[in-house]
Amino acid sequence: MRLIPFLLALGLAVGGAAVPAAPAPIDDGGVTIVAAASDPTGVHRGQALRVSGTITNSSKQAMDAGTATVYLSTIPLTTRASVEHWLASDDSDADQSLGAAVATLAIGELAPGQVRSFTLSVPPSSVKLPGGGIGVFPAAVRLSTGSVVLDTSRSVVVGVPTDTEAQVKLAIATSIVAPSTPTGLLDAATLETLTAPGGMLYRELDVALEHPVAIGVDPMIVASIRLLGDTASESARDWLLRLESASNDLFLLPYADADPVLERQAGARTPLVPLSFPIDGSRFPEPPSGTAQPTDPAAPPATGIPTAQDLVALPSAIDGIAWPAGTVTEKDLDFLAAGGYSRTIVPSSNLTALPVSSPNVTIGSHALTVSDAEVSELLGDAAGATNEGEWAHAASSLAGVLAVTAAHSPGATVFAALDRYPASSATRLGASLSAIESLPWVASTALGEALALPAAKAKLASVDPGTDRVALSARMLESEQDTTSFSSVANDPALITGPQRLALLSLFSSSTVADPASWESAADAFLQQNDALRSSVHIPESSTINFPQEKGNLPIAVRNELDVPVTVYVTVQPERAILDVLNTRVKLTIEANSQAKASVPVQSIANGEVLTRVSLSSGTGAQISMPTYVVLNVQAGWEAVLTVILAVIVVILFAAGIWRTVLRRRRARAQRLESSLPETEGGTA
Repeated sequence: MRLIPFLLALGLAVGGAAVPAAPAPIDDGGVTIVAAASDPTGVHRGQALRVSGTITNSSKQAMDAGTATVYLSTIPLTTRASVEHWLASDDSDADQSLGAAVATLAIGELAPGQVRSFTLSVPPSSVKLPGGGIGVFPAAVRLSTGSVVLDTSRSVVVGVPTDTEAQVKLAIATSIVAPSTPTGLLDAATLETLTAPGGMLYRELDVALEHPVAIGVDPMIVASIRLLGDTASESARDWLLRLESASNDLFLLPYADADPVLERQAGARTPLVPLSFPIDGSRFPEPPSGTAQPTDPAAPPATGIPTAQDLVALPSAIDGIAWPAGTVTEKDLDFLAAGGYSRTIVPSSNLTALPVSSPNVTIGSHALTVSDAEVSELLGDAAGATNEGEWAHAASSLAGVLAVTAAHSPGATVFAALDRYPASSATRLGASLSAIESLPWVASTALGEALALPAAKAKLASVDPGTDRVALSARMLESEQDTTSFSSVANDPALITGPQRLALLSLFSSSTVADPASWESAADAFLQQNDALRSSVHIPESSTINFPQEKGNLPIAVRNELDVPVTVYVTVQPERAILDVLNTRVKLTIEANSQAKASVPVQSIANGEVLTRVSLSSGTGAQISMPTYVVLNVQAGWEAVLTVILAVIVVILFAAGIWRTVLRRRRARAQRLESSLPETEGGTA
């Protein structure tokens, strides 16, 4: 079925009832149009107006052939509020007149799912804009077929002024961030791909360097390159050199672009920072004596192994700027100040009123720089446009907002902060920045200059705290704290806490908001890995242990499944007083991925079986893994009894031997005496 006949039949089937006069029926289906002036720099009086647009049929029915009609009003929009209202209104707003029809273009049939772009030109004779200064005029392109209006795209056209005295200064900040990673670092292969010509980081930096924009840099990128030392790829080293040599204003984002507001909501006391990095000393060979420092800023320093601060530093960066991904509260501002931030970038939607001449305001003792929410959003829409119609509409709307701002507040400074757009989705950022720079009523200015402007007092507006991610984030933060306590078991705790913190910061990244399902999956994996890590030093399960001694050492095996050596203290606690533990904390050092036995001195008191609790702790007293219970079979005094019995047997045997010797000697003496007596008389006759 075709879309239009169906809609007409639906509109005409009114069973004979009287129908009041009304505009042509409006389609609520899936055919849309977006269109605006092709050139956002405006139109000179007496010149033709070129219009670009895109029609999309997202319905499952074909669109019949129709027309695209351009309307232009000669009544200017004189305030930002009127511009924003015009752009946001739709065909249901009966008070909004489209103006005069100035051009029409025939549109052919459009199949389901089809997208078609078009351009048309409005002749100079139909562009009857009044002369004078800057003028922002309502424009629209209406798509219809038959008597049915399918969609209307509202935009604005700026009448180019005869002079350019009325200008607004515009400072822009963009960001260069890397994809979130499970380790909080980018490996060599990933860096080589991202920084090579055509790679995401290459394109992001390339666009930023071509325009006078401030660049917020993710320190994870810088640290990942520097950690590779002399093994870093040429493309990665060249990328870092280009960044550090840039004339743009630079400032550092939180590591991994972690969201400090989410950190506070999750229970952190101060903004999270890296604790340590896995530095491979072999990648930073000591230079020969007298070697000069390298001239390449991206090269490792000639002083050997870098510090954690060396890895993330950008010497030319503006210090102390916080740029949360969303809105803030006063508690957030206090939290950021506690972390050493002296200025916070917030959207104008975060305030009760938009600053007029300067983007700087104060909230109590906190300094804020306010990004114009409307300007920032329109610039982001233009940067992320997927077709000519979308770009033309966003760019012309942005030009109109800036034009009316320049007319009302000439000389004012406006600040725009782009969302965290990866190069893959901001394919028209360069074209959008170039278009803005060509506007006669806009003068580009540096962020550093904007920050130096006076600040007015302001008030924060009530905002939605956005707690969807807080509960899971709090669990991750608590898990990391448990792991930090566990890390005291290692001879070098930083080998555990460092990687854990980097992974956690990556999970707090602002970019993870775009894919909630993937973020939740990664967060669950982090929690499971931490649980497994804290169970990696443990006592293996054991059956009943016999202790047939009055006093001796009880052997307790401990397993270390970590890649680092650990030191634990073994504690044995019998539940019955038939065994006395002579040392309640026996120290034991276990090499990486191995097992060792602790010898716990004990003394038996009585015979019997006793359930014994065996636990591990670190040098700080932190509990390591869960306690284990073993059954001990104690045979008190059995050894002493055996010794007595053996002694008695020996004595008996010795006495028996002596007695036999005595008897033998007595017999021998008796025989000698008997043989020495004289014979009787009867025996001699």
